[in-house]
Amino acid sequence: MIKKAFFFLILTVLCTGCGKKKEPEVIRPKGDFQMSLPDRSDRQPNGGMLRFTLEGKTMHDSYCVALFTPRGDLFQNDNLQLFNYNPGSDKYPQFLINLDYRESDLQNWQDKKFPLDFLAFTPAPNQVPFTSQGEVKLTKVTNEFVEGKFSGDLINPHNDKSYPIKGEFKAAIRVNS
Repeated sequence: MIKKAFFFLILTVLCTGCGKKKEPEVIRPKGDFQMSLPDRSDRQPNGGMLRFTLEGKTMHDSYCVALFTPRGDLFQNDNLQLFNYNPGSDKYPQFLINLDYRESDLQNWQDKKFPLDFLAFTPAPNQVPFTSQGEVKLTKVTNEFVEGKFSGDLINPHNDKSYPIKGEFKAAIRVNS
């Protein structure tokens, strides 16, 4: 009796575990985008570039990534994040632009203008990031890079003082699936 019960338990586990898995429905970007880049230090060039002017001072970084996340179960819009640091890095200043748009083909983002309502600029450790207002334009989208320009104002969260900022970027594409 115990052998039969144990046999049916094992059989049930095998039957339910071996069934066909249902893949979540996620719209993938069209095109042959570079799906992954090797992990590399954010202090080494990756073919990207971030250059911006803040209060007359020009800053340049040879590491810039464009992380594209297609919409799916969790997000209603496709998302593109442009940044110059790896998560958990102690590199400063840290620069992040976040763009949302409902278009799964990243090529169709080219020549579009977006509000620069999410630019986070963290000048040093343990400081609250500055926020922004302005505009971003993606000027060129290839299978490897996203290029564009931005301009606007950075806003200090402590005193609401604003600082004009303008710049350009060429970011290596990664697709988050």
